[in-house]
Amino acid sequence: MSGNIFSSLVSITRGIHRDNKTEHEYTLLLTHIDKVSLASNAAFEIKFKRPLNSKKEYYQQVIRNETEKIIQSFLEEFPSNAIMEENKFAYGIFENKFTKYLQDIAYYIENRQIDDDLRTDDNYIIHYLKISALRLYAELQEQYGQYSTNPAYTIPELAEKYFNDPDFGTDSICKKEKKSVLTVEKGSSKTIRNTKTSFNFTKTDTSILLKVLQQLQLKIDLLKIETNVEQLYQLLISSDYNQLDYKIYLECETTQFSYIVSQLNPFFTNLKPASIERSNKFITLTGVPLKANNLYKNKVHNTKEKEEIDKIIQQLQ
Repeated sequence: MSGNIFSSLVSITRGIHRDNKTEHEYTLLLTHIDKVSLASNAAFEIKFKRPLNSKKEYYQQVIRNETEKIIQSFLEEFPSNAIMEENKFAYGIFENKFTKYLQDIAYYIENRQIDDDLRTDDNYIIHYLKISALRLYAELQEQYGQYSTNPAYTIPELAEKYFNDPDFGTDSICKKEKKSVLTVEKGSSKTIRNTKTSFNFTKTDTSILLKVLQQLQLKIDLLKIETNVEQLYQLLISSDYNQLDYKIYLECETTQFSYIVSQLNPFFTNLKPASIERSNKFITLTGVPLKANNLYKNKVHNTKEKEEIDKIIQQLQ
C-alpha cells in the first residue's frame, strides 16, 4: 500500500478493499516491519482488540508506526524558540491534515458500509485507522491547542462530529501513564533550531513537482518573466539552495502564494514561512524580499483560484 496510510487505505482506487494478498504474503511482509516505539511526546495511547491474523497485524503495525512518527514530528514542527505566528501556522497545517483524514475515513465507512464486526479484516483495519486518526487530532489539541483558533473537542465529541457516533467509548484511546522526567537545570544551553538550507521535498520522483509548478504558472501566473518555472523547481528540490545564485520573482498575489505554501507543506519537511524568509530567495510582486510575516498576515482559506490550485496540488498525493 503506497502513499500516506491514512489516505491510501480509504482511497476508492487503492483502498483496503482492493488489497487481495494472501495470508502467507502478509506473514512475509510482517518480517520486514520494524516496530516504532510510542512517541516520546505522546499524551495518549491506543487500546485495541488484538489482531488474530497476519493481515490485521500487518496493517495495525503500519498504521501504528505512521501514527507515532507523525506525533514525534510535532517536536520539530513546534520548536521551543518558534514565534507565536509560526506555531499557529504549523497548527493549522496539522489540523487541516487530520480533519481531512477523519472526513475521508468517515466517507469510506459510509460508502463501503463498514460495520462494527471486528472479525472481518477490512472492518478491523478501518476501525483501527479511525481510532488512530482520532488520536492524532486529540494529541494535537492536547499538546498545542493554545495555538488553535477553533474550539477544542473531547475525543467522544470528535467521534460524534466526524463519524456520527454519539456512543464512542473512551477506553480505546487512553491518557498515557506519566513517567518521571529529568528536570533540566537552569543555565543549561537552550535548544537551537537547526537552520536548514533545503526545503526537503519528500517524494522520490520529483518530476511531478515540476508538472505541478508548470500548471500553477499557467493557471495563476505564479512567476514574473524574470523567473522561469525550472528555477523554482530546482530551488525547491535543491539540497543546498545557497549554491543557487538567483532569486524567485513572484507574479501572483501574496495571499495566493501563502495558500500555495500551506498546501505544498505536507510534501516537504522544511517549507514554511520562516524557512522561506531565511532562504532570502523570494521577491514579492512589489519587489521586496518576502518575509514570514507577509505570509502569515496574508493567509486566507478562500484565496482566488482556490479550487484550481487544490486540484493541481492534489497530483502530489
